[in-house]
Amino acid sequence: MKTIDKALIYEAERADARRDRIVREHPSGRLTIVPIGASSEVISVARELASQGVRLIELCGGISPSWRPRVEAVVGEGVKVSSVAFGIESLPAAAAYNEAYLKGVPPRAAFIILQPGANAVRDRFVQAFPPLETTFVPVPDEATGADVAAELVAAGYGLIELYGGFTSAGAGRIIEVVDGRAPVGIGGFTLDQLERYAPRAEA
Repeated sequence: MKTIDKALIYEAERADARRDRIVREHPSGRLTIVPIGASSEVISVARELASQGVRLIELCGGISPSWRPRVEAVVGEGVKVSSVAFGIESLPAAAAYNEAYLKGVPPRAAFIILQPGANAVRDRFVQAFPPLETTFVPVPDEATGADVAAELVAAGYGLIELYGGFTSAGAGRIIEVVDGRAPVGIGGFTLDQLERYAPRAEA
């Protein structure tokens, strides 16, 4: 099995990047989840993660894509950086979520993370920085990710973001299943595209 250490950085008010980070070991590679208290912390955190061997860093939808080139500049060429963004079909729901967040009453958020061999029930966990509450759901494949997304929106979740390398087709299926009931954020690139355009090793 090809292994790659990945990291997810998301912004949560009052979070401490050292105290609150979560590291999950997995045969496919280590996953590090780092909540930061402000977007300005992303540079130092990304630099540290890259020095520890992380080769894919994903920035949450709450961190402006304007930070992505600055992160890329400090992590080096061997590290890929993705930033989550939302399609036009998600904009009304994303605006509603942001308004609720600013009022201090955001609905629950969920990050669905593609991780081979994961169990979507057993492996899910919650991290809370009131009023923000985020559920992390590792899933073994994209089909399970779509099932989980349907479950989450039915339960009233107001934000879904996808991590870990969903393909374009997999992300598209989740957008269809959610059907505008919550914004669906996807990365600035998908790993199938990354592999397609990766330089070939010389013979």
